[in-house]
Order: sequence, then C-alpha cells, then structure tokens
Amino acid sequence: MKLLAILGLCFVASAVAFAGDDGGRICEPCLNVDATIVPMETYQTVAGSTVGQPNSEYTYGFCAVPGSYRFTFCEGGGSATYDSGLSVQPENCGTYLACNDDFCGLQSQLDWYCSVAGNYTIVVDGYSTATGSYVLAYRGPSAPSPAETTAWGTIKALFR
Repeated sequence: MKLLAILGLCFVASAVAFAGDDGGRICEPCLNVDATIVPMETYQTVAGSTVGQPNSEYTYGFCAVPGSYRFTFCEGGGSATYDSGLSVQPENCGTYLACNDDFCGLQSQLDWYCSVAGNYTIVVDGYSTATGSYVLAYRGPSAPSPAETTAWGTIKALFR
C-alpha cells in the first residue's frame, strides 16, 4: 500500500506547501517541463543547451522519493561551457527548494534532500544572461516504476 501511495504522489500534483532553503524566492515565471529524467543510484547524464530557450533555461521533471539527490556540472561526467546555475522546485512551481551557483569555479552542483515523495523540477540556468551547452550529471534514490509492482496490472485493469 505504501508503494501505491508513493506512485500516486508521482502521478498527481501535490498540494503540499514547500518552504525554500534559499530564502523562499518564488520562481519566475512558472516553468513548463522540457524533458524528464529518471534518477538512479549511479550517475546518469543528459546533454542539452540553454541557448535560444525561453528565459535561457531548460527544465527537467523527475519523480522523487525521500533521499539525497545530486545534480552537477562538476563530477560524474557533468560539464558546462558557461557560468551555470541549478535549482530544484516543486512540479507546480512555487518557492525554490534549493539553488546553487559557482560550486566549482563557475560551474554548479546542487545537493538536495527530498523529504516528501512527488514530482519535482530541476532547472538548468545561467548567471545573468549566460547561456551555453552542458552535460548534467545526476543521481539519487530510484523511484519505483509502475512496471515494478505486481499491483499495477490490477490498477490498470480497473480503467479498461
């Protein structure tokens, strides 16, 4: 039953109020998710660019379970060609939960602890008007996949 509750949180936007650990700044404007990533225990990478993107940023949605996450341009195969910035926010926009700029030189690394399972967004940005290409490395606890549960077939059958 606990697994189904976590899955429900990952598929339905949560109405939970979040308090930011960086002063509670509000995102501007509310972001649309450009792509989806799936954190795992070992580093995964995704390449992209902020050049020509709205607000000069690119956003990735991901389903998180409680645990520690790292998003980085500094290790694990991550890199950026510009002065980068990273932030995590709830899927439905709102206050930043964590932000980082200039962790290793001009590159960013963001360590974030998720305390409530649900959908979140990682935002790849740049300082001021800086844009460029990047390889984002990320890792964290793996969220359960619907294919991994025996109950999932029963749930799908209810909707057929």
